[in-house]
Amino acid sequence: MHRFFDQTESPIIGRFSRRALFLAAIASVPAIGAAIAAPAVSPDPLVDAIAEYNARAAEFAAIPSDLIDMGNEEAFVAATYGPAFDRLWKDCPAATSLQGVAEAIRYALKENCICSSSAENVLKSALAFLDGERAS
Repeated sequence: MHRFFDQTESPIIGRFSRRALFLAAIASVPAIGAAIAAPAVSPDPLVDAIAEYNARAAEFAAIPSDLIDMGNEEAFVAATYGPAFDRLWKDCPAATSLQGVAEAIRYALKENCICSSSAENVLKSALAFLDGERAS
């Protein structure tokens, strides 16, 4: 069983594998918008953690689908985005900058986990403000 799931959950969700759902989430990143490449005044550990997760998730997404099956998927996850995901899930660093706050909102929107359209709209509005402030 995959370590990211409770004992009662399955890595197959309905007809969709976790990989298919993950790749769909990665594909939605351009629709949300890329991070503004503004230099940070001071390092922000949350920005670094999210950037690491995104880079490692892209590595996983680049693995040809025919190479991954239920028997080896765990090893691919552990070799790519698994450790970065664990850090965000279990030991998430605090944001120390407005860039960190913006990246946290961007991450939450990208994960497609917000069930309320009004909450999603509020986060998009806040992100637009933060991105505008950083661009000024």
